[in-house]
Amino acid sequence: MRAVTVTGFGAVPEVTDRPEPEPGPGEVLVRLTAAGLNPFDWKVIDGIVADAAFPLIIGTDGAGTVERAGADVTGFEPGDPVFGQFGAVRLGQGSYAELAVASQNAIAAAPRTVALSEAAAVPTAGMTALNLLDRVGDAGRLLVVGATGGVGTFVTQLASARGITVVATASEEKADLMRALGATEIVDHTVAPIADQVDPQVDAVIDLVSGTEELRDLLPVIRPGGTVLSPVFAVPEEGLAGVEAANFSSVAGADLLERLAREIDAGHVRVVIGDTVTLSQAPEALARSRAGKARGKTVIVI
Repeated sequence: MRAVTVTGFGAVPEVTDRPEPEPGPGEVLVRLTAAGLNPFDWKVIDGIVADAAFPLIIGTDGAGTVERAGADVTGFEPGDPVFGQFGAVRLGQGSYAELAVASQNAIAAAPRTVALSEAAAVPTAGMTALNLLDRVGDAGRLLVVGATGGVGTFVTQLASARGITVVATASEEKADLMRALGATEIVDHTVAPIADQVDPQVDAVIDLVSGTEELRDLLPVIRPGGTVLSPVFAVPEEGLAGVEAANFSSVAGADLLERLAREIDAGHVRVVIGDTVTLSQAPEALARSRAGKARGKTVIVI
């Protein structure tokens, strides 16, 4: 089968022929329609997971149809459309491939109302967004910094669907998109400091991009005792004065994927895709993402 692989840390990804994987007990073999590109994918190439196995197939997210199931698998039959996470870096497995294996606990039935190529863009970003909002709770007013990225667009939509007032950072060219996704207010971070533009104060901040000093700069716009969450681990060890601040690690699982599918099918979430490439174009797409030149979420059609 064709797959995008690397032979070691720092190696240039290339399309190669790899043996078809076999599902073990509790695993499902999926013929992938598409894979979703995440920054984690090129971070793996750069060595973020020390004990990766090589040659390594790149990628985590994907969607496709069940080819066959291993022993002890329940709930999945050949031909079922599914989406989820397929990456197993320590085993050299990933989703930029024609076929991939996943634990039955890492996939779920795909949303019915979107194409599989769209569903492939959902798993990691969507589950991270759900986890963040579950932690935020019943905040009435939420500032999302980095709102136009993959996680940010899901956070904005899911929060809006819960009745939360979303204040989203976005440049002028993306302001209309963010309003369409449910943002009530837009803060153009390219023209002035965010803290100078937010009034009244917010109950919570989900900051997907800022460093520690930038987080400190936001403190005046957060009510006393409010919540600050940073998935990029920008909260210092001593915390931030006057607020409940935490670095945030997301969890994953079939239950979260099922929740996402229901939100999509209910019309609460639109999958925003910035670019679509082929498997042979994936190495160049990874390079664009690493360089910060990706145009939103990238999907690799297989």
